Amino acid sequence: MATLTSRHPFNLYYNAGEYVKICGTQDGYFPDFGHHMANEMGGVWLHPIKLLDGFWLKVTDLDRNIAVWARADGFTSESWGGSRFDYDHGLSHIPVSIERSQFAPDYEKGMVAEYEISSYGKGTTRLKLELLSRTDLRPVWYSDEIGIIPGAGETAEAITSRKVIVKDDAQDWYAMIGSDLPGVEMTVGPEIYGPELTAGKGIGISFVTECALEEKDVFRFRLFVAGSESSREACEQTYAVIERNHVSLKEQKQQLYDKLDQRAVLTIEGEDELNEQFAWVKRNNQWLVQQVDGIGRGLTAGGPTYPWWFGCDSTYALQGVLATGDHQLVRDTLNLLLEKSKEANGNGRFVHEVTTIGAVSNPGNTQETAHYIAFVWEMFLWTGDDALLREHYDYCVQGIDWLLGEMDPDGDLFPSGYGIIEIAGLNMELIDSAVYTAKALQALERMSLYLGETKRHETYQKQAEKAIRAVNDVYWSEKDSLYADAVAPISDILPKVDYMVSLAEKQGITDYREYVEGLLADAGENQKDRGWLLNKNWVIVTPMEAGIADQDKAQRALEAMRNRDFIGEYGTYLAAMYQQGTMTISTGAHAVAEAAYGHPDHALDLLRRMGKSFSRVVPGSFSEMSPDYGCVVQAWTIYALAVPVVRHFFGVQPEAQHRRVTLSPDMPQAWGNKTCTLEHLMVGDAEFDIHFESREGKRYASISNASGWTVVLDWKGERRESNEKRIEWQLEQ
Repeated sequence: MATLTSRHPFNLYYNAGEYVKICGTQDGYFPDFGHHMANEMGGVWLHPIKLLDGFWLKVTDLDRNIAVWARADGFTSESWGGSRFDYDHGLSHIPVSIERSQFAPDYEKGMVAEYEISSYGKGTTRLKLELLSRTDLRPVWYSDEIGIIPGAGETAEAITSRKVIVKDDAQDWYAMIGSDLPGVEMTVGPEIYGPELTAGKGIGISFVTECALEEKDVFRFRLFVAGSESSREACEQTYAVIERNHVSLKEQKQQLYDKLDQRAVLTIEGEDELNEQFAWVKRNNQWLVQQVDGIGRGLTAGGPTYPWWFGCDSTYALQGVLATGDHQLVRDTLNLLLEKSKEANGNGRFVHEVTTIGAVSNPGNTQETAHYIAFVWEMFLWTGDDALLREHYDYCVQGIDWLLGEMDPDGDLFPSGYGIIEIAGLNMELIDSAVYTAKALQALERMSLYLGETKRHETYQKQAEKAIRAVNDVYWSEKDSLYADAVAPISDILPKVDYMVSLAEKQGITDYREYVEGLLADAGENQKDRGWLLNKNWVIVTPMEAGIADQDKAQRALEAMRNRDFIGEYGTYLAAMYQQGTMTISTGAHAVAEAAYGHPDHALDLLRRMGKSFSRVVPGSFSEMSPDYGCVVQAWTIYALAVPVVRHFFGVQPEAQHRRVTLSPDMPQAWGNKTCTLEHLMVGDAEFDIHFESREGKRYASISNASGWTVVLDWKGERRESNEKRIEWQLEQ
């Protein structure tokens, strides 16, 4: 299987199963870092609790009298979900090299780290080895707000000379640490530290042995870690499983990633980098799947800074997950968020942020309720799951009532409140909330028609038409050929000016006051709602991304954004006014917008810009903030890659409920005569292979349709249809 290697020792990495997440630096260390929990976001986590601050290996050459805490000088991301650290120069002239390989089983609450020490010195090399771990049993962020407080300390009990169990003094939280390292020397205590004085309150556990290696000898040993957030018995049982079955658990993980790699396989001739990136974002998303007993399973937003569940992150990311075929993860994530929304709100409002201890730290921004409703219909088109649609439909109805009731007091179909751009004070009628509300009404129109609710269908149809028209009329700035960030009367803007100016000045923008005063002067004495281009945030692409922009306005807006004000080296700026930050979501939404309105070349250009940040921090991953900061892996990157490629370049339009797929391909010119394949595409319970190629100057489409669904090809206005299991159509001379 493929691997990607880095030599950036102080970069973070993320190594994960569905239960346990491991995060340290690529030199094998575990420095303190983090802001949600100051200095505590790294280490080994079994959500909702932390198990270890870290683990380290000390190597002493007894003959040369050299002792070092081993520090890796090479790091590899394994495509099957493990990590490898290579140590040589970090061993200070001790004639051995070390390889550390670690993984977290996907369905067990623990991890394994295996060490191989290879001698290349002449004669005998006598070593003393110390394998040291530090526990730190504490809960995830926001736990204290709901009254879950860890004890002041921890208590350790030695089970054998190579096995220790540790308990939090106030809670039933356990960690069990052990090794198959030979020998009997072990010390345990809160005063025992390795090379890093970590901030945690835990206990140090040191296993020591000596060994003699001849040239080319290899010495192997392992560290085993297990945990439980509920009982000692469960912790001990998990440890026994991991210790006994670590070889088969690794094989099981490799098989899981093999299956993942076989879904939605993209192969574009001459696009090796893009093909590789597409494969890795599927793996990245598996890193972010989090199971918590008693709460559920779902896709978290990003690691290591946001390792819990989010509303809007999910409704973006899960569009990519649908397109790449993991429909069960979509169900699990959305059902978890639905249950938490009902529990925390109960009125149709969709939650923003749920920690892995089950606490809702933000009950939901306006935009994400609308986006959730729109996504439910998208989910149904891909899965055809009638029961799943019905499960979410009632809450969608409540959600639109909340949006157009409590959140829309003036009745203009533009709900107020925060959108995805969470800038304090900008809780107005924002463009993304308005656009996704229009999309939500479209979705409910289609849901209600499918479910036979004629009266609601008629209501939603009229409201959707009115909302789409209003977005295009009210948010449009004819002067700028752009959609506005927000709609408000001048009386709502005036009190916010000083605050907005202060934010701009903190970003080094010195002429922002003059800019806003110009906007105010243009508004004059008019007290009616009007559009405001306050920051030119990336969300002004959402009318195009969602497909509701008038054709002429869409073309003008996209053209107006194809410049250095909006686009930088790595993609689309978060705000053209600041030009200081880029995310995969801003670039991805912009790429979708370009592709949706017939500009695949511009969409591909944006994806190539985003691709420059691939592997900049973690080999095989895109960072949250391009090119190299924020979370080292981010869920919605799969939206940024998969949606433009699958839904637009290949033109996949699923209707699983009708056992039908329409293909309306719109490939970039660079791919025009190249072989382009998308294999093992999942729609409902059917699988398709889509293949475009040129032979003897002619272009052909070949589709494997094993389930015999109806396949419609819309090629430059010409429609063809077939339900044969093997389809081949000539496209052009």
